[in-house]
Amino acid sequence: MKFKRILVFLLKIFESLQSKRFEIRKLYMEHLRPMGRMFYIFFGFLSVAILILDFGFYYPVELKPYVTISIRTLVSFFIGYETLHLIFTNKKWKEYLDLHKIELIILLMLGLEVIYEKNIISVLKSYHISGDDTTLIFLSANQFLFLFSNLAHFFRLSKKRESKKLNPSIVFVGSFAFIILMGVCFLHFPKSTNGDVRTIDILFTTISATCVTGLSTLDISSQFTLTGQLVILLLIQVGGLGLMTLTSFFSIFLTGKGSVSDTLMVKDLLSEETMGRAKEILKQITLQTLAIELIGAILLFYRFPDTFLLPLPEKIYYSIFHSISAFCNAGFSLLPNGLATDAFRESEGFLSIIMILIVLGGLGFPVIHQIRTKIQRPLDYKFRWSITSKLVFGMTAFLLLFGFISYFFLESERSLSGLPLEKRIFHSLFYSITTRTAGFNTVDLSLMGYPMTFISFFLMWVGASPISTGGGIKTTTLAISFLNISNQIRGKERMEIGHRTIANSTISRASATIVLSLFVIFSAIFCLLLTETAPFIDLCFEVVSAFGTVGLTRGLTPNLSDYGKILICIVMFVGRVGILTLLIALSKKVDHIAYEYPKEYVVVG
Repeated sequence: MKFKRILVFLLKIFESLQSKRFEIRKLYMEHLRPMGRMFYIFFGFLSVAILILDFGFYYPVELKPYVTISIRTLVSFFIGYETLHLIFTNKKWKEYLDLHKIELIILLMLGLEVIYEKNIISVLKSYHISGDDTTLIFLSANQFLFLFSNLAHFFRLSKKRESKKLNPSIVFVGSFAFIILMGVCFLHFPKSTNGDVRTIDILFTTISATCVTGLSTLDISSQFTLTGQLVILLLIQVGGLGLMTLTSFFSIFLTGKGSVSDTLMVKDLLSEETMGRAKEILKQITLQTLAIELIGAILLFYRFPDTFLLPLPEKIYYSIFHSISAFCNAGFSLLPNGLATDAFRESEGFLSIIMILIVLGGLGFPVIHQIRTKIQRPLDYKFRWSITSKLVFGMTAFLLLFGFISYFFLESERSLSGLPLEKRIFHSLFYSITTRTAGFNTVDLSLMGYPMTFISFFLMWVGASPISTGGGIKTTTLAISFLNISNQIRGKERMEIGHRTIANSTISRASATIVLSLFVIFSAIFCLLLTETAPFIDLCFEVVSAFGTVGLTRGLTPNLSDYGKILICIVMFVGRVGILTLLIALSKKVDHIAYEYPKEYVVVG
């Protein structure tokens, strides 16, 4: 009986606590949570404003304590708000965790920052960054993610997005334009540059970084501070992956769920057949890119030339920068003479890793996804290489071999003269790979003969593969066009590859892409002839390099006039987003009609 009375007493206490917890939760959800969310959004914008002030502008030292107090207040509020939200949630904890991954990531990063604060401060002291600044970086970056998560969630629930039915081409082109605008603003901050840098040069650098080209009118290692270089690195990363890839990833996976319109847009952007496959590939694109760049940075760190002495933090930074730049096919380097510096030109191990990263970035994300799937399941009899992957492998191997043989034999007595046989083989392979939109160079291109220069035009014009970090007309476009010509010669009406019939729309798109690309290149060369006084071959090389987002130059880029810089900026943007995609985004869709006029054949060819 005594035990029963104790049990009843404990049950009453438990029921009382449950009732109190329910009342407190009701009070929190109805009154405190709406107010807290308003403060949360306000503090999010405030943290971004403090980040811009602290890292973009010079201000009196007397304001530093106030900035520090603001940082601590923001961190404390954030942790307290998220803790209360977790305690008083009306969902099951597993469901809550699935729907609020991004908040947990933020809390985890802040927790790690608190635990390893001393270690982080000691590493960042070499860059004159204090512990308060470190806290600010963590908080503001995470607040950016949180605010974006809420905005993405809002637009996903809003019917406005459903009713507008945005064209994926408009979203793709608009995202690049938005990133360029933000990059120009950030690089204009006083702390981003060393001395005065002209707006046209900042615009040129921003577009070149976002379009992962690598052309630059100035030396980014000396003209930009660490802050400016980090902005450029972020532009390269976002430009290589594509803003829509990143935003869709956060929208679908970090907010817990995605709407049908989100998935359909991703499906169209990735040119996939099913929505489920598009979501999976999108997730793999983001994760495998970060993994490849991390592994590449580690390998570059351990293969860094011993003769090029740098402090440990700078060596780590250089390795990360060049890994991202190589995988994104950007061609930007922190070295004054690029990889043509003696210490790096003689380091085959370092350059070999750069070549592997360039090739992986240029294959295309869906192809890399299939390679990873094949490696993980080598005996899976259901696995089938897509037609796109087969065409990419074939054309990539052909172009690399063609470029290697051409450079080896045509340049042996010119830019490769004086080098031993193994060095000529290695640098011929490196040039063949880097000409396909990467832009790194280990030799003086002004010494290159005209025959190899014309072959370079072809390699740069073709560029990388679709849905990759590179530009150009793409390998599959050239392959489809060649097969179409073969069909026309043989009188075959349908194009068939690997027991699959290629859609007529694909063939038409390939032909249109080639014609439009030549129109852009010829028009840009003609305009440069009106604004520049450089040799004709250098002008042609500059335009084709910009269109293919390659970044190689025969020394013309720093000497361009302002009109020439603007023209090259336009060519880089068109080359990255694709001229056909740009025209589709700017054009109005015609209504489908049910009738058809009688056919008439026009004499062509």
